[in-house]
Order: sequence, then C-alpha cells, then structure tokens
Amino acid sequence: MSAGKQRLQEFEALRALSIVLLLILHSDVFSLQVFGVELGPISHFVGAFLLGSFFFLAGYFQEVSMQKRGHEPLAYIKSKFMRIFPPYWFALALFIFVMGYSLKRFDLTVYLLNIQFIFSPAFVKQMLTLWYISVVVSYYFLFGILTYRIQSNSGLAVWSLVIFAATYVLHKMTGLLDGRFFEYFFIFLAGIYFARLHQVREWLFNLHFAFKVGIAFLGVLVFRMALASGVDITHGFYLLAVDFYILGWVLMWLGIFRTNVGGWRIWAPISTASFFAYLFHRPIWYVLVGLLARRVGLSTIMFQFIPGSIIVLFVCYFLQNGYDSLLHAGRKQGNSPAGKGI
Repeated sequence: MSAGKQRLQEFEALRALSIVLLLILHSDVFSLQVFGVELGPISHFVGAFLLGSFFFLAGYFQEVSMQKRGHEPLAYIKSKFMRIFPPYWFALALFIFVMGYSLKRFDLTVYLLNIQFIFSPAFVKQMLTLWYISVVVSYYFLFGILTYRIQSNSGLAVWSLVIFAATYVLHKMTGLLDGRFFEYFFIFLAGIYFARLHQVREWLFNLHFAFKVGIAFLGVLVFRMALASGVDITHGFYLLAVDFYILGWVLMWLGIFRTNVGGWRIWAPISTASFFAYLFHRPIWYVLVGLLARRVGLSTIMFQFIPGSIIVLFVCYFLQNGYDSLLHAGRKQGNSPAGKGI
C-alpha cells in the first residue's frame, strides 16, 4: 500500500462503515426486538453518527480538493456538478416513476434544482433520503465561497458563525431551511479544519485510545440527555449535544481505522459504492422486494437487511465505476483539440 493510500485508509473505511450503517438503519432492523429489547432508541445514535460522518468527510475532502486545485473554482464547480447532479436526477426519477412518489409542480421544480433544503419541510413535500444531497450541496456552495475568498482560519470561523446566525434567524422567522441544515453545519466545518490543521489532526490521532473512547461515550450521555429532553433539533442544547457526540465517535473510529482494521480489503469497494448506494438503495430494494422477497421466504425487513443490502452494494460498485469511466472519457474528449471545439 502506498503512503498516500495509508493516509486515506481511515477515511475510506469510515465512509464504508457509514453506508453499511445507513443500509442497516433504512432496512428498519431497529424497529425489531432482540430478546425482548426494543432496538428503536439505538436508531437515533446510529443515524446521527453515520450522517455526521458523511458530512464530516464531505467537508474534509472538499478542503483537500480545493487545496489541490488551487485557484480554479470553475473547474471545481463543474467537477462537483457532474459527479452529483446527473446521478441525483436519475435517483429522483426512480423515486417518482418506480416508487410512485408524487410531487406538485412547485415541489418538483424545487427537487430538480436540488434546493429542497430551503423549503422542506414547511413548504414542500419531504422525500426520504434525498434531503442529504441538497444539504451537502448547500455546504459545498457556502463553504466553497468562504474557503476560496477567506484564507485565514480565524476569518473562516468568524464568517461561518455569521452565516449560521443569519440563517438561524431566517429559519426561526420564516420556517425556511431544513432543521438538519443547522444540525450538521459545524460538522462539515470541522471536516474542513481537520484537513487544514495538520498538527491538530496528528495530535488528535495520537491521543491515547482510551481517551478517545471516553470522549465518545461521554458524547453518548450528552446526546441521550438532549434526546430525553424532547427539544427540537434546532435547539441550542440539541445542536451542541449532537455535534459533540458525532465528533467524538468520528474521532474514535478514525483512530480504529488507522490500525490494521482500516486496511481490510472489504472497505475499499464498499466505499466506492457508497454514493450510488446512498442514492439508489431504496428504489433497488423496492424492485427486489416486489420480485423476490416472498419467493425466498423473508420479510421485507430481513430481505432488505441481508440479501438486499449486499445486492445494492454490488450493483452500485459497478455503477459508480462505470460512471467514473464515463466522466473520465468526457474529460479526455474535452481536453482533445476536437473536444475543445464542441
């Protein structure tokens, strides 16, 4: 394994773990009982961690990508657009035409533009799963502008707080903006700083593992208190608690994945499949359950949980590789004399 891959194995493994947890969560396994114990309460912790991990990794890799590209914002925007929007639009079509989701004209326009994070849930119909794409694209846009225009870390922090405060007031006054926009705002920002502050990153990695475990489980206690309090997800206490919980568990698992555990070969293909698996797992499950679940004698939950999730990862691994090849061929054509003339 090259030095570059060694440095990235923990991030790749964390992404893979997160998509596996998402498939488990969305299969509704946590609606079951095990030896008389309700699994439902665990779903809050699993959901916050896996989504927080996705946002943290998105912030980290956005900063890494922008550092590599230097001052080429248009090239970066084009790359992000092509990687996100065509697969997203295809997933949206599957939700509508395969799974039967109905959207009014305004709702459809909002979803096509991928700006549902502004209007959902107060003004447009919510759609499962796809909300993440809208929120993460909003972060790419906001933090992309900030990191391009503001080089200092302190300046980035100040302007991030200003934007958070302004959008928070807007949300409270008008109902605009999805509450989850605020829940993961500072998680994405933490990913940016994790990429920027090399010495801090190494210091955190070098903390004793027992200390990381302690932070992680303290996060569980704090987040549990926030959940028990019944406050809204935009309440200050909830936001502090969930962000502390997410960052503690992200740090712990990154530490675990810097060991030989992160080098397991299974993580790489799962990580590769993760984005398409996120987009397409529900439509794929919908079709598979209708065709196969009764024939193999499994309930919907168990079919989605085991064979369904494996099939999703297998299919989406090849879909992602195929789409990457298509993008690569498009870039090569665009760089050729004939391509530049089109």
